Amino acid sequence: MALLGLLLVPLFGLLFTSTASAHDGDSSVVYLDVFPDGTAQGQLEHPVSLLNDLFDLDLDPDTATDADLAAIEDQVRAYNANNLSIARSDGSLWDLTFTGEVVAIETENEIYAGFLFDIADVFDSAPREFSVTFDGIVEDNTHFASVVMRTDPVTGVFLNEGDPVPGFIRADSPTLDVNLDDPNTLKAFTGTVGLGMEHIFIGTDHILFVLVLLLPAVMVFSLADGWAPVPSFKDGLWRVIKIATSFTIAHSITLALGGLGIIELPSKLVETIIALSIVATAFHNLKPIFANREALIAFAFGIFHGFGFAGLLSDLGVGRGQRLLSLFGFNVGVEIGQGFIILLLFPALYLMRRTIYYPWMLRIGSMLLALVATIWAIERIFETELGIDNILEKFTRAPRVFVLIAIATAIAGAVRQFEESQGRLLDLDGEGDRSDSTSDDSEPALV
Repeated sequence: MALLGLLLVPLFGLLFTSTASAHDGDSSVVYLDVFPDGTAQGQLEHPVSLLNDLFDLDLDPDTATDADLAAIEDQVRAYNANNLSIARSDGSLWDLTFTGEVVAIETENEIYAGFLFDIADVFDSAPREFSVTFDGIVEDNTHFASVVMRTDPVTGVFLNEGDPVPGFIRADSPTLDVNLDDPNTLKAFTGTVGLGMEHIFIGTDHILFVLVLLLPAVMVFSLADGWAPVPSFKDGLWRVIKIATSFTIAHSITLALGGLGIIELPSKLVETIIALSIVATAFHNLKPIFANREALIAFAFGIFHGFGFAGLLSDLGVGRGQRLLSLFGFNVGVEIGQGFIILLLFPALYLMRRTIYYPWMLRIGSMLLALVATIWAIERIFETELGIDNILEKFTRAPRVFVLIAIATAIAGAVRQFEESQGRLLDLDGEGDRSDSTSDDSEPALV
């Protein structure tokens, strides 16, 4: 049980570790995105409880919807426009325009109402020095506004709330002077590493592609016997390493080509092929075409996953001067996230591989993954929403997914021990016979 315990402890620690957030239920939040091409944009968010106080409303802070907020959209937008301003260092104001519909944003504390604003000004480069003024602070000891740089490639912040920096605005000091002129190369690099890890953890399609590749990695296929358990832990681990390495090489190549603008493919095409890659790999698990050569499949489809990664970096507006560093950091983050997921999934699959249930797990799991990915492909081809993401996110969001994997590993260990005690473990020669607990299986003590 020692190794399993070491696995479970950090995972359950993740469950109870909260990340820093500006959504504390008391403060308004001013998000700013500045880009190397000189453009900027932002979003102003208010807790619903504050709107109730400001406009004498009776909205439920825990359940308010887009429709509820739409009823007060015009007056809140006017309130925002009258109270928020951003000025250059010489005192001239940026040209702000609140656009789009109000959006209900679910946070840990309560619903927030989000309003996008456009900035018509185009600067010579990403603006570094400016002041943010918000006069709409309720004069009490709890309400304030935090200013958060959501995107700033120079200092390594990419679509990441992080800590509420550069600072706060209160009733007695409604203006915050901001100086972002701190081009920290290490911080920019670690920012893109974190972005790569986050993209893997929230990128359900990439997680499911890794899973569909791993399902047969603890088995060996032959025409005579079909799928049979790999002989040893070393053999299974080596198969996983080959698959992961092939996937890494492929998506690293196309991430570089796409990220540097050498080869660009339409996003719709790339995302559709990524979905279809899961379908094709799942069918391979059911009726192998490249038996025991899953590394080739990982390489072939990894090419398109790399273009998908590159598309995300392109959306962030990373400047060419930082493109190589950003690409490298992002790729490092992707590999760390991918390796972490493999490390978590492999023990459970390995423990189950010799039980009579694993062949069924391989078949049913592959069919379910193919179904999900088919729905994705339909959504992406016809640009529609069928609701599959809402269902999956209940299980795949970090840290919940890590805890679920830990629980699955514990269950796999218990099932494995029970089947061994009953003398029902599958033979390692692939003939389908049952073995007793004295079979020659050089497995490490996972449990």
